[in-house]
Amino acid sequence: MNGIYKFYEAVKDIKYGWHDKDGIVYKRLSDGNFKKDYRMQEISNIKNIEYAICWEMCELERSYFQENKIPHKVIFAILKKDKHYPCHTFLVFENKNKWYWFEASWQNKKGIHEYNSLKDLLNDIKNNFYDFTKKDYNPNNIVFYEYKKPKKKISCNLFYFHCLHAKKIKQL
Repeated sequence: MNGIYKFYEAVKDIKYGWHDKDGIVYKRLSDGNFKKDYRMQEISNIKNIEYAICWEMCELERSYFQENKIPHKVIFAILKKDKHYPCHTFLVFENKNKWYWFEASWQNKKGIHEYNSLKDLLNDIKNNFYDFTKKDYNPNNIVFYEYKKPKKKISCNLFYFHCLHAKKIKQL
């Protein structure tokens, strides 16, 4: 666990922001045209920049966990609400019969959070999604998918497509 905590310390100060297809940085999702112009950054770029979104952070985290042969899952949480689909991605892992939520992106939830089960972990995310979305919602409308590494330079719409066709995590 010491290595995981050291890795967290190395990535926790990356700020939330996105890059368009021309490499221009936007510090808020509402700046620019995220849906049209976003392209996921390469892992090597994420390590050397100040800004990344949760999808990119998860790829950086996935890279660390794979390199260190630590079993993990990368999860896409999506809230289906009206015509809006707020989402968040995060990494989880199990160690000594405990589950951990590794969070380096969601500003108010940053840290490594410990749970007795994956069910408890996912329920915590469900119950705190308002803090992320700032919209009223029914926690039962949040769906979780365990997704594999996406293609390089993927766009917003293709990323959603990639995740929504991944392995759905049954409600526990």
